[in-house]
This record gives sequence, structure tokens and C-alpha cells, in this order.
Amino acid sequence: MGWVAGDAEQFPVRVDLCLNDLVVMTTWADHPSQVNTNGTAKGFLFAIRDLWSYVKTTDQVSFRVDGEPLPIAGKGLFKRRGTDGEFDVDDLRRKFAEGFVFDRSGRLQLSKKLDTQWQSEVISLYERTAEVVKATTGYDIFVFYGSLLGQVREGGFIGHDNDFDTAYVSKHSDGPTAAAELRDVAFALVDAGMDVECKYSALHIHDSADPRLRIDLFHTYFDADDNLALPFGRAGDRPYRRDDWSGVTKGTMAGHDVAVPVNAEKLVAHLYGENWSVPQAGFSWDEARTERDRTGLVSQPDREAVYWTNFYARHEFTSGSTFFDKVNAVSGLPGTVLDIGSGDGRDSFAFAKAGRRAIGLDRSAVGVEHATKKSEQAGLSDFLSFTTCDVSDVASVRTAIKNARAQADGGAILFYLRFFLHSIPEDVQEGLMKALADSARPGDHLAAEFRTDEDEAKAKTYGKHYRRFQNGPAFGRSLSERFGFTVLEEQEGTGLSVYKDEDPVLYRVIARQGPAASTPPARGRRWGRRG
Repeated sequence: MGWVAGDAEQFPVRVDLCLNDLVVMTTWADHPSQVNTNGTAKGFLFAIRDLWSYVKTTDQVSFRVDGEPLPIAGKGLFKRRGTDGEFDVDDLRRKFAEGFVFDRSGRLQLSKKLDTQWQSEVISLYERTAEVVKATTGYDIFVFYGSLLGQVREGGFIGHDNDFDTAYVSKHSDGPTAAAELRDVAFALVDAGMDVECKYSALHIHDSADPRLRIDLFHTYFDADDNLALPFGRAGDRPYRRDDWSGVTKGTMAGHDVAVPVNAEKLVAHLYGENWSVPQAGFSWDEARTERDRTGLVSQPDREAVYWTNFYARHEFTSGSTFFDKVNAVSGLPGTVLDIGSGDGRDSFAFAKAGRRAIGLDRSAVGVEHATKKSEQAGLSDFLSFTTCDVSDVASVRTAIKNARAQADGGAILFYLRFFLHSIPEDVQEGLMKALADSARPGDHLAAEFRTDEDEAKAKTYGKHYRRFQNGPAFGRSLSERFGFTVLEEQEGTGLSVYKDEDPVLYRVIARQGPAASTPPARGRRWGRRG
């Protein structure tokens, strides 16, 4: 990242990134900059992740304008590397001669114009996605954003791209409804076996068998004023209205059939501005975006729902957790377990196999469907069931507790919450705990395990999980002081649920509904070890 100062009429200014005398990458200093200078200042940015593999300690890395190097803060007119890279500048020259380029994230890759294997595989992923979207919504998906720009301007792929952009036009005319529809499309794609990540304005869709392949699916719609609404945004100023849309037609990219909008040039101008036909090295959406429809952004709860649905579809355990082992060994607990946030049903299955009746609750319809089928195949349906329930809907929680009570023939229930409380917002936890407290009867128990605030800074195996870290002992106090439970056993520490290279700091608690007995309970009793 850097900046160039000069007279306003000189911009944009081309900036070359050079390794010795080899021009490695080019961009334009055309981004707004707050640098304190007497003239106009414009910023630029290079992603150079893989470049360092080709730099030796004797090489010079410089940024040049019209052949003249720009000063580098604290370095002079060039930068040297402290250690030798694996390759050298001649290796990089050979890579460039073979058609390799740096992509937008700084990775060195074979130009997408030349990578015929990637072209065939990503088009196959596009076609499979299109089939699911068509069957689910009736919509045609078509090339969009950078892929549409490449199809129209260059007749194919853009060399430095690292994904394939697609979109559909929703029948809805308001942002929240269109966003919820994108969430449902994500569920359908996961159910079809694809690996899906839901962003605020698009789905990132990967081939489960080959994570290198990715297409992005954007949702668009025409709003109440008949203007095209784009949650990701646009960089142009030309309007695009419902009357401009005439559906899709067949186009080609590197010999592959794709769907493209009719009169695609007008849509490209809407997306990229009137100068779309001129390649802009260093183009940045953050700087170029002129408008976006924020009402159509996918909500955080819906993004999390897609995340967990996708997670459950990709991961499966064959035995109960360490928390199940510990809880199941405690004597005197109820024979009916309400597993709240059951996920793929791992511990629900373990409780059923151990002779208890288990009811799993989860907001992921795909997870519930998967666990139900597995229960039927295992012959456990008489003792094990799963229900879709979003715990942010307190009425649904109360209904689920009522149904569980009926399955227990009016008897006691164990409310089981493993690795769940740290996955929901504080207000949702508050509503859930009030519902449990209001519905609990003498003999009911609660067992919970979650990550604490002591775990927040530790590395995570699954870094994209949503987690809310809270104080464990404070939660234990709230059980007795606010929710009518008596804490029987509690613990905070490591060594409780080690997974791969991760050893999280967890809080565990078992509590019984009702006041303490005349004999003091085992408050503060510890099991296991503290890390």
C-alpha cells in the first residue's frame, strides 16, 4: 500500500511493482488518500503474497512511476528481503513466459485465459449450481460482475480472476425477502452436496471434492421503483430498470456455453461505469463502488444458519463427546434428554445408545433431516427424535419443552447444552434461559458446556465459527441467583475436549432445578483437571 503526490490533472498514475528490472505487477494510483501533502495524493495497493518466494536477499523490490522509483518509508528507494526465497527472479521470468500471472490476492497462477482444466471444472460447477437453483426457484443463473465483464469485453475469462461470478434476478421486490431467499438457495445447494459459505451479498460455492473451485452467486432484484437493486453494489452511474431486462440468452466462454443477459453491454456499463471497455489494473470495489442496496444484505443469523447447516453436512462423529461421557456417568439424572443445539445429533445418538430417551433441537433443517434419517437407519427412532427449533423464538422453545415433557410421561428432563451457549447472541441466551426456568420442574437438571472468555485469544481449528465468549462462573451464579437452579458440579479449564491441535478453555456445569437441599450441595466441586 502506498501513495503518489502530484497535480490533480496528472491522475490516475500508473505504478509498476518491479523485482530488479522485471515489472511484476501494474496498478493505478487512483484511490482517495488522506496523506498530508501540499498537492493531490492518490493511493495504490498491491497484493504480493507469492512474490517473496522469488526474491533473494540481493534483489531489489521497488515501486516505480515512469521508470523512477518511489521512496519507501524507512527503506529508501527499494526494499530487500531478509532471507532468500525458494526461487529466483529467473524462475519468475519463466513463469511469466509460460502464462502465469498474479491474481488479485497475490497468488501466482496460470492465467485463467490459458488454464483449460480450471475452465472446464468451474463451468461444470456453474452448471450443477444452475440446475439446483432452477429446480429450487425457477430462476436462470447467468454470468455476472467480473465474469460478465470478461465475457463481453474479452470474449472469455479474465486472466487474474480466481473465481467465477454468477447471479439471478429474484421475483421479490424488497431486500429482506430477497436476502432470505438467498439463504434458502444456500440450504438447497448444501443439500445437493456443495460446500457453501454465505456472505452478506453472495454465496461462495465450492466443489466439495475440490475446494480450489469456486463460483460466487449474487442475488439481485428490481425494487418497488423498478430499479435494479444490487446488495453487492455497482461502480457505474447509468440507471438500469426493469424495462431494460429481457432475460438471458446463450453465450460462450472459452468454448463453453454460459447464460448471459440479453444486451449485456448495458448491464456491464451499469456495473462498471462508462469506461468498462478499458481494463483498469488495480480496480478496487471498495474505492469504485457508487451505490449498493444494503436492505438486501443477508442477516447475521441467516449467515450463521447457513454456516452450521454446511458444517453439519461436512462433519460427522461416530461417538459421543467427552462432555457426554462425563454427564452420562453422573447418577440420578433424568432418563429423558432435551439436547438443545443438537447439530448433527452426535450426543443425542450417544444418549439414546446409552438407554436414555433423547430429543434433539436445532435450527438447521438440513441437520435435523440428516440426523432423523441416521436415527431411522440405526433403528433408534423409538428412543431418538429431532425437531427443527430456532431458540430465538421463545414460544417454539416452550412448545419443544412441553412436547419433551409428554415424551417423558410427565417426568423429569435433562436440559443439555453442549457447545451451544457460545454460539448464540446474549439476548437469545437470555430468552432461552428464561424459558427453561419457567418450564422447569423439581427433578429437572441442566448440563452445559461452553467456551469461556479465557478461550477467546486461543487459536481455533474452525476459525470461521461464530463464538461469543462469556464468563463461566458468572453463568453458574446466574443459574442459582436468577433461574432457580442449584449448581451441583462446575469446572473451568483445559484438557476437557481436545480436538486436533486445539485445547479450548471450557466451562462445565451440572445443576438441579429448585433450591439447595438441607445438606450443602457440591458447589465448586471439580472433575477432570484444570489447564
